[in-house]
Amino acid sequence: MHTSRPPDVVPRVHWILLALLMAAFLFRVAAQAIQARHPVAWLPPFGAWHSATLPYWQLLLSQFVILAAQLWALVAILRGTHRPRRWLGLTLLVLGAAYFAFMLFRLIGGLTFLSHVPWFQAVLPTVFHLVLASFLLVLADFHLRLAKRNTCAA
Repeated sequence: MHTSRPPDVVPRVHWILLALLMAAFLFRVAAQAIQARHPVAWLPPFGAWHSATLPYWQLLLSQFVILAAQLWALVAILRGTHRPRRWLGLTLLVLGAAYFAFMLFRLIGGLTFLSHVPWFQAVLPTVFHLVLASFLLVLADFHLRLAKRNTCAA
């Protein structure tokens, strides 16, 4: 016997997961900014947050763009205006899975056989790349589940 959930349960779960992932990323951005300007002893040093792939000002700008996009998605889901689209869900799934897999390889490689390569040694940035990839995967699931449900209900 198949029982369906109330219509708002799935978006609420997605919204909570996305909000937690955004909060984790916001913590990363804020912690690095604190360490750049007014370092505190209870956070890892600035260098641990930054793999030096980009100059810090460019990194910070890109992080603000990412946070704005995350906030836009969260608000739209909360308001019910983020229309689920199967093609977008599939695109996000492919991109998110590839991003997650590559960053997981970076993390494992950096902790083991690639520990001598500086870019692979950046554990904190890699962990937060996994957070961003997880955001994409949860958003993909939102689109795929709700697009499927809307198709079945039609």
